[in-house]
Amino acid sequence: MKSLISISEMAKLHGLTRQTLIYYDEIDLFKPIRVDEKGYRYYSNYQIPYLREICFLKSLGVGLKEIVAHFHGRCPKKEMTLLEKHKESVLHEIARLNKIREAINQRINIYEEAVDADTMAMQEPFIRPIVVRQAIFKEYIQPINKENLHLTLMSLWREIFKKELVPSSGFGSIIKMESILSGEPLQGAGSCIFLSPWSTEHSNTVEIPASHYACMYKYGMPYDMTHIKKLMDWIQKNGYELMGDIIDVCLLDTTFYKDQHSFDFCMLQAPVKL
Repeated sequence: MKSLISISEMAKLHGLTRQTLIYYDEIDLFKPIRVDEKGYRYYSNYQIPYLREICFLKSLGVGLKEIVAHFHGRCPKKEMTLLEKHKESVLHEIARLNKIREAINQRINIYEEAVDADTMAMQEPFIRPIVVRQAIFKEYIQPINKENLHLTLMSLWREIFKKELVPSSGFGSIIKMESILSGEPLQGAGSCIFLSPWSTEHSNTVEIPASHYACMYKYGMPYDMTHIKKLMDWIQKNGYELMGDIIDVCLLDTTFYKDQHSFDFCMLQAPVKL
């Protein structure tokens, strides 16, 4: 048996464990050429290229079931088909991971905004250019209160869950300009979830235009008009003109706080004409 390779030697040669080779034997993927009376497995030098190829395919992420099926009647054409199929699977996985990476970046951007707010005067408005955004929108469930606010938002989250990853671009509320100007600011107001760049088609999609926005940080619920009134007073005092709906963007919800705050930390964004 000097010309044969023990299971331990074959495993070590390929960076595997003995148990792995035993498993490969059990599933008829890679069998020893000899098993002695004590049950010890031995392999031939000629089997090395086969195990090397199995290790290569496995390192690419090809499943063992596919490898087993492939090695029954293996030929270059079959291997090309196997690899082409696996390449498509890899490309789909890359696309999925890219979405996850972008979702992480978007969530980090939201938290960076909240952290940077600590260096600014709270409730002191400022002007900032903001790019165009897409969102899905639903009017608040009546009567407007904290419980129904959560229910409204969750109905939008379910819409997102049907078609893509968990929403990562943030959420908030939209307060209609015509309602603000008419003195009934909550008329037609509702929750929104900002859509990611890869989002598929959704119902109730609205476009939030690019503009210069008068912005103000605040702690409070979106149906509390105290802060919107303060922002509108600042806009008028400084000679600006409201040009569209006011967006109430949630930066940190109450899950980040214990006792000091029972409200979300948000940024009001009002598009203005300079």
